[in-house]
Formats: sequence, C-alpha cells, structure tokens
Amino acid sequence: MFRLKDPTTIIVLLAVLQVLSATYLLDILNFYAIDSFIFLFTGLGISFYLLKISPVQVQIKNIISRQLLFKLLVIALLLPISYQLARQIMDNTPLRYQDADMLPIMKIMGQRFWNSQWKQVYQPIPEIWNGIKPIYLPAIWLPFSFSIVFHFDIRWITVCGIWLSIILCVLPAWKKGWQAFLLIAAILTLLAWLHTDDDNSVIELTEEGVVFFYYALLTTAIIIRNPWLLGISIALCFLSRYSFIGWIPFAVLILLIRKEYIFLLKTIAAGLIVTLIILVLPFGISPLLDHLHLHNEYISHAVRVWRDNPEFYYEDLGMAKFFGPSHVQLFHFILEGGTFLFPLAFLFFVRKKTLTQPNILLAGFQLSITFFYNFLDVTYLYLYYTPVFVSLVIAGWSLYKARMNVLT
Repeated sequence: MFRLKDPTTIIVLLAVLQVLSATYLLDILNFYAIDSFIFLFTGLGISFYLLKISPVQVQIKNIISRQLLFKLLVIALLLPISYQLARQIMDNTPLRYQDADMLPIMKIMGQRFWNSQWKQVYQPIPEIWNGIKPIYLPAIWLPFSFSIVFHFDIRWITVCGIWLSIILCVLPAWKKGWQAFLLIAAILTLLAWLHTDDDNSVIELTEEGVVFFYYALLTTAIIIRNPWLLGISIALCFLSRYSFIGWIPFAVLILLIRKEYIFLLKTIAAGLIVTLIILVLPFGISPLLDHLHLHNEYISHAVRVWRDNPEFYYEDLGMAKFFGPSHVQLFHFILEGGTFLFPLAFLFFVRKKTLTQPNILLAGFQLSITFFYNFLDVTYLYLYYTPVFVSLVIAGWSLYKARMNVLT
C-alpha cells in the first residue's frame, strides 16, 4: 500500500529524485537552477527523515541471504555490459594529462612506489606540466597502482569502485514492496548514466570510483555500528577526499554525550592504525600537511574556471552558480565555515531527546556531505556522485527487512 507518510518510503523517493537530479534532469535546458535545489533539498530531506526511522539491527554474519545471492547474480550478468561500455569509453579516450592530470599523476606515483622509490613518490613529476608536485594522499592513489602490477588500464579501478559501491547499496535483504523496485530502477539509471553520458567523465578521466566506494563503505559502517569498520573507513575517506571532515567533531560530541567511550576509542584506534600503515610509516605526515593547505588555492582555481569555463557552474549542480564570479571569496568562506558549523548547529538545535536517536550519527553524516558538495568552489559534475551513492546506500538499508517499526 502506498503510504507517503512512511519515512522509509520518503527516503527512497528522495534518493530516487536525487539520482534523477544528478543524471537525466541535467539534460533539460534551462532547468539547471531548479535541478540544483532538487539535489540540495533531497539530501537535506533524507537527513531529516532518518531521525524518524528505527536503526538497523544486524550482525555482519547475518547479511548473507538468498536475496543477496540473487542480487549478486544479477550484478554478474550486468558486468559484461559494463565491460563493453567502459572498454568503448577507454578506447575512444586515450589517457592524456592535458585532458585531466589526476590519473596520469597517480600512475607515476604508483610506478615510483612499486619501484621502491618511496622517498620519490611525492617529488615533482617532470613529465607533467613541467614538474607538477603530487598532492594525492595514499588511500586514493594506492588502489590505482595495482594497474601497474597487473598491466591493465588504470581506469578499470574506477569501474571496480563503482561496482563495489553498487554492491554496498544492495547488500541488505529488502522488504517486499514497490519501494525496492523503485530503488533498483534508480540504481540502474545511475549505472546507465555513468556508462553512456558524454559529460560526467567519471570512467573516462577520473579517480572517483574509489571515492564512491570509500564513502559508501563509511555509510555502511555508520549504519551497522561496527567501530573497527567505522575507523577503517574514516581513515580511507580522510586519506582520499575529506569532504566529510565537518562530521568528525559532530560524531565525537555525539559519542561523548552518549558516553560511548569504548566505541569511540575502538574507532580512533582503527583509524590511527590504517593511517600509520598507509601514510605515516612509508611517507611521513608531510603529504597530509601539504594536502590540508590546498584549500588556499581553491579560490584562485575557482576564479580561473569562472573565467575559462563558466558552463561548469551554470550547467551543473551546486549553489556556486547563484553567487557568481564576483563572490568567489564569500562562497569559499561559506564552504569552509559551514562545513564545520552546519553539523554542529544541527546538533545544538535538535531536541534533547533526538540526541539519543540511534540514527543521529547517520543523519549528521548525510547533512555534512550534502552541505559540502552543494557548496563546492568548483562544480565538476563527476564530484556529485559521491553524495548520490551515500543516499542510495541509506535508502537500501532503510528497506532492510529486519528493521524495527518506524519511530514515532
């Protein structure tokens, strides 16, 4: 039965609408402004309705089910189609740093790593832009380095990241109902767009598949409340693209208020171990410090994009288009301040009983991600699919059939 008042149904509908806003609604001329608000408010709406549903009660060993095996079989049947479409994209677009330098830089970083030139990994690369200095953190470039070991196109790692993210979206056993079919349709829509659209460039030029997977994994870890997985996924996200950074103070305060000290300590320990293994021991902390200073260059980069390619703002998602090229500094100030203040404001303005709501961590995470990506300085379309995957993972788990009744 159709129940629009059911928070689970609303979360699924919002996730579907967000997928559409980041895909085929972009093809509608003169709809870009409305589409940007749809993308923003669907993310905010999911945060709100998460506080109205009960938490997942699951153990990792109970995730395996017949339904999951059937879903994996369907995915296996779709993989050959994905392979053919992705292969065509790669064949038609040779990887050149003049088009996008991210993957070529990571490829050379990987070559240096596997040649045991660890001290050279972060040294300037003469072959690219007359000596560009690599700035990517290990969690983002290390997965791509396996393409060097096994001799395949580096962009297949991006494709793998997309499909691993899809698996996390369909991981829970869903309740029967039309909502599940609607969610499947949204996932297929996103896959079709990523494999066939000429403008998103995700498979063609970017490393975003790995980012999708890390953020989908972090979302799953928050949902199932496993501190070890949570710490690992936090470290992976932080050492790749730290767009969730405003959520960290929020989460620490929530756990302290709830006196979940052991959970917090386990999470911190897992995150520190991963950071130690993939960053500190092989490379030291200099790459992280250099990366944290990059935000000072975002304003000049945004000014350059407004001057050379303003269509990236007017024809893509995000709020930057409403501020225009004359307010770049103001917009960057809103991004930096709001990244931390927006989740904390949510924490301090919610009702006291909401602080004990089991989904408050997930709602805060969704809120943080939504704000950050909607207020990006430079609105490259491929960046916006990370929050889309986060929303789809949330929608998938909201349909988990072992969930208790909706909260009142």
